[in-house]
Amino acid sequence: MASTSSSASTKRPYSPPPPPPEPPQQPPLRNPFDPDINPPLRNHLEEIMNKRRRIEHNQDKSLIHGLQLQEHATRLLGSNDLASLQQAIEEYTQTNNESLMKIFKSFAHHYINGFSLKLAKILELHPPLQTRTEIVSLLLQTLPRGINSSMSLSILLNLKNPLLNSLKVESEEILFPSLCEMMGLFADRLYRFTYSSWVELLQYVCDCISGDVRSNKKKGLLLLTEFSALVVQNREFWLNQGNLDLVFSNISNLINSMDQELKALAFTASLSLMLLSKDLQRTDVYDILLPILLNIINQHGEEEILGNRIKRLWDLAKLDDGNIFKGKLGEVFWCMIRVTEVEDVSEELKFYAVCVIKDVGSANLKEMGSLIKNLSHEEVRRVVTVAVNMLSCVIDDPLWYDVDDKNCITAGMLDAFYLGVFLFKSLTTDGHEDVFVPTAIEMMTMQYVSHVYWWFRCAAMLAISWIAESNIKGKDMMLYFNQVAMLALKSLDDLDPRVLWATMPTISVLSEHKELLIQDQYHKKFLEKLVPIIRCNSCARVQSNAVIAIHSLVKNCGLDKISPFGEHIVASVLVLLKHEKQKLQTEAIDTLKTFAVLMPGNFRQNYYDTTMEALKVLVFDKSSLPKLVLCAKCLEFMIYLVREIGPDNFEEQEAVQVMESLISLEGKLSNTDYLTKCIILKALDHICQCPRVSINNFIAKIMPMLLGTSEPRRDLTVDEIKDDVQKNLVETMIVQACNTLSYCAVRSSINFSPHIGEVATMFMRLLGCSNSQLRKASILGLPNLVISLKVCDKTNDAKRGITFWIVRALIEISKKEKDSVLFTTLLRLLARCIQICSSFFNDQMIKVIANVIKASIQKISQIQVRKTQELGTLEGRPVILPTEDTLQGVAHLIETTLDTFKDRFVQHVDDLMTNAVVFLAHENPDRLIAFGISIFNVIIPLFPDKLPLYLDRYFLASCFALRRNYPSSKLHATRAIGICAMFGGDQFKASATEGIIRLRNVMSKKLPVRDVTTLCDTAVAALGKIYEFHRDNVGPKAVQKWLSFLPLKQDFDEARYAHGLLAKLIQRSDEHLFGTDNENLPEIISVVKEILSEPNRLGSEEAINQMSDFIDQHDGMESGTEEASSTEGSEESD
Repeated sequence: MASTSSSASTKRPYSPPPPPPEPPQQPPLRNPFDPDINPPLRNHLEEIMNKRRRIEHNQDKSLIHGLQLQEHATRLLGSNDLASLQQAIEEYTQTNNESLMKIFKSFAHHYINGFSLKLAKILELHPPLQTRTEIVSLLLQTLPRGINSSMSLSILLNLKNPLLNSLKVESEEILFPSLCEMMGLFADRLYRFTYSSWVELLQYVCDCISGDVRSNKKKGLLLLTEFSALVVQNREFWLNQGNLDLVFSNISNLINSMDQELKALAFTASLSLMLLSKDLQRTDVYDILLPILLNIINQHGEEEILGNRIKRLWDLAKLDDGNIFKGKLGEVFWCMIRVTEVEDVSEELKFYAVCVIKDVGSANLKEMGSLIKNLSHEEVRRVVTVAVNMLSCVIDDPLWYDVDDKNCITAGMLDAFYLGVFLFKSLTTDGHEDVFVPTAIEMMTMQYVSHVYWWFRCAAMLAISWIAESNIKGKDMMLYFNQVAMLALKSLDDLDPRVLWATMPTISVLSEHKELLIQDQYHKKFLEKLVPIIRCNSCARVQSNAVIAIHSLVKNCGLDKISPFGEHIVASVLVLLKHEKQKLQTEAIDTLKTFAVLMPGNFRQNYYDTTMEALKVLVFDKSSLPKLVLCAKCLEFMIYLVREIGPDNFEEQEAVQVMESLISLEGKLSNTDYLTKCIILKALDHICQCPRVSINNFIAKIMPMLLGTSEPRRDLTVDEIKDDVQKNLVETMIVQACNTLSYCAVRSSINFSPHIGEVATMFMRLLGCSNSQLRKASILGLPNLVISLKVCDKTNDAKRGITFWIVRALIEISKKEKDSVLFTTLLRLLARCIQICSSFFNDQMIKVIANVIKASIQKISQIQVRKTQELGTLEGRPVILPTEDTLQGVAHLIETTLDTFKDRFVQHVDDLMTNAVVFLAHENPDRLIAFGISIFNVIIPLFPDKLPLYLDRYFLASCFALRRNYPSSKLHATRAIGICAMFGGDQFKASATEGIIRLRNVMSKKLPVRDVTTLCDTAVAALGKIYEFHRDNVGPKAVQKWLSFLPLKQDFDEARYAHGLLAKLIQRSDEHLFGTDNENLPEIISVVKEILSEPNRLGSEEAINQMSDFIDQHDGMESGTEEASSTEGSEESD
């Protein structure tokens, strides 16, 4: 066995025997709270008889029970005499009487304490070998039962000495293995009861191993091997008394012994010693022993011995937490690879060798990744050979062909196959791509893709699909795209269904590289082979995967690139809708939907009616009876076709039929059929949004479904579901249900209103979920309940109470919400609630909103203070602040609250301004200054009497922001100067000149950006306010400058104000406006005409009328003036 070979083996793969079949499923427990089940009348005698019958029915038929066993127990266990039981055991050894063994097994089950103690005492008497052998066998059967039975502590303690004495005096080596195994079981059972190690036994082990008697050495090594890690844990004994070093030195010598039997036992015992040393933190022990053991394995030798050693090493690997093999992964890895390369080595031995690699590598991922990354070309070839040999461990299981059976996915794939998956995916993930990819592709091309055996060809194409998925990325790896594509094309001509199936994932992955695919027309080459496969191939599994591959090509390449095949694909897929395998029908629906999305017009014209007819047959034909998930997909696709491809209208009868089908279908689902529920909810959402379908008629019917689906299991929260796929489905399902409920609350407000309480309760419960999408769905839904509440048939007090409840909930969650996006959403939704139902807000609720605003502002302020303390505010130093959206959300809430409640909010205004004024300080960053100014911009127009106290800081902060050209602040600051001018009175006069300078600087910026234009409109309007309220501070040039920017077109509010002011100035013939000798009149006429010519006519009705009168009075003057100006210009040029 010394020679090795890297050629692909043609032996059928090995896999461990299958596990025993699962026990039959028990019927579900009756719900004790089900009101439809009446409690039975109780008859106590009948209950006792029924209980006894149930006990008898459930009794193990291989044992004796009750009075029949008691008779034997009295005879064999009842007295202190040991002779009767010993005679029975000796009789069994001589006659092999099965009735006696049945009695012994029954004693082990029903009389474990007395039976165990008598066996131990008989064994201590050292009866003949045959009797001792049978007693040890009986104890091996009895002690494991004691783990879960009522074996008493006193019996365990009484067993110690007899068993230890028996062990010491035993000299028959044939009995050593079973006797030591029994002692290991008993010691473990004893430790679990007393939590203390058996020092006398440990000392005996040390004495045996360190002694000179060969048989005792065997006994000690066997005992050390059989002990569990719990039994030997005793730091005082092993470390302080030096016993670990004693055993270690002796085992080290025995491993190198010429006595092969002792050497083999020492090998196994050393593995137990390494586990012990790990727990005792003696790393030197396993650092020395492990290389020695690997060296022994490297010598190979007889397969049976080698196999036993590798199995033992695997046991160690499964128990290790990564410490024993840390830093030694490379030695283990190549030791096991060499084992797999031994010529004529069994598949079983290869399996165990790769198991060692997998478990050691999984516990040392970083080291494994480094090893794989640094493999040379030759080393990659060796590992790929082993991986492909493992991947070829598949058999042609008939179940694999049944595409509708959920177990078909893994059918025929033996355990060794998954080891190959581990090895190859380690290469694709961690391997150096420049080394691994070309080597692997070359090997697949030259050795495996054309292999005579299909299982190697299948393995090769699976490997190619993983390379395509993980490694064909980046410019360097794109060099291998053509090679992978050519291999896939070649394999599509293979006649074996397994090989075709393994090829399809590669095509799906390659389709993601649209440019490369189209460059050499691979998409067409693939389709030329795939379309006949879905038409003619007899294997539904292959057809299904071919449809998936076509779907990927169509989706990624686009309809225009596959147009020559479009008609053929759709026609072929339509045929599959009638296939007997529902998996194929499901894939056909997904592919048809992709075509419907990509070519709606063509689909509507040529395939709409045919598809709808086929779908209706599947859903409504009672003879077809499709699976629930297929039925749900059909309904969802039908609704999609009507809405997006067809007339976007359901006939009333059709709508009723579809809706009732959805409701009926949902009622058939189990609590855990989350995928189908998601599809049903998606279909329900589509039909509820169909504008011509009246959902008022269905609200009562769909509400139980929506509420029930949103709470899939009342005794299990989403956060407790461990399976990631199931958890994602549940979260998606609940989000969809919440969105549909939210939509129905708006679309069918009156009919929805009776359910507001239930829906609100459900939304409230979801607010506490850890998943942000669930919280967001419930948060977005709550304000829509308020819309329904507004029109519902409830008293105002009831409406006010529910509104307060909803608002309170939004406020409470906003206090805990750490997601900044959701926090901002909450603020905006609070504002929306205020807009919708302000009439239901009393003073208490307004105070609650005021407190929210106050808390939000203080939170922003605290963040600024904290960051200032941590990082300082020197220019160029980073300062982490709330997001722009958060600041805007708070500002929006303030603006909505003030605009809505106005004077009702007046008692909270002072507190608000006190908190907001801190943001006007010059040392604050731009965004915070903008935030502070924006708050004052909202408050002052509504409460101008509050301005005098804050005018200086408000105005100076605005001018400071404009001088610094702060991007976030300048629009708010520009507007603020106008507000100060409008409401500042005489207090503003001293600041008017500074304000004009700042505004003219803003107006002078000529940048063709909408934001800048809006900013300019705001500056023009603000300058107008200074002129209107402080005319003495504005000269003719400033007014003419102001006029030159009219009309305003971007900011409608500012435009209406500025145009209204223009009308006033015209009405009173303002001298600054018209200029000396009306020199500005032509420009005024031009501006007014442009305002009137705009479709929006931005201005009040009074202003527009005044402008119209003005144009009527000066009709023709503008053109005459223009002619005069033109003549003068000509003369000057002459």
